[in-house]
Amino acid sequence: MRSSVAPSHRFGWLRLAGVAGLACWALVPLVPMPIVSCPCDHAEAETLASRVCSLCGTAERHTDEIYFLKDINPHKPSRYLALPKSHSSGFQSTTHLPESLRAALWLRAAERAEQLYPGRWGLAQNSHYFRTQCHAHIHIGPLSPEVEDVGGTLYRTTGEFPDVGPEQGMWIHPKDGGFCVHLDRDLAEIVLVR
Repeated sequence: MRSSVAPSHRFGWLRLAGVAGLACWALVPLVPMPIVSCPCDHAEAETLASRVCSLCGTAERHTDEIYFLKDINPHKPSRYLALPKSHSSGFQSTTHLPESLRAALWLRAAERAEQLYPGRWGLAQNSHYFRTQCHAHIHIGPLSPEVEDVGGTLYRTTGEFPDVGPEQGMWIHPKDGGFCVHLDRDLAEIVLVR
């Protein structure tokens, strides 16, 4: 006896389930992680050796108020970090910095980005849901060609940037002689080329 379902539709529901499963799998990296807990004790150097506190360890070794590091993640060969030397125990965000230092950090990060990737760069700060390090830092990298410049707010100086809390991601790129600031994603660094 022959099936009354046409061969092209017989397994249509399986195809649909497969596509839905693939879509869910692709979204897994976008699921927020638990907020990083920070075991740093700056009086105990060995606590700064853990991965989550390793950027605090670099701050202890630098003398400049703002410094830069190449990202050690081998999957991010085009990525750099801008960091303030200032740090304290516990989870930190740029919002915890004095206003003048926060503006200087964003400005120095933008200047370094322009040196590295003239005209097509981006800066990003992930929300605490997508961070694996407790020390405040800004990602620097080339802006992904797939990123569309939709929305955002134009600012002339970094001192005008919104002071977002650690629960908010933020990404910035150059535009019209200023800075276009976007607050549309918690995992902000995905706008940068790895």
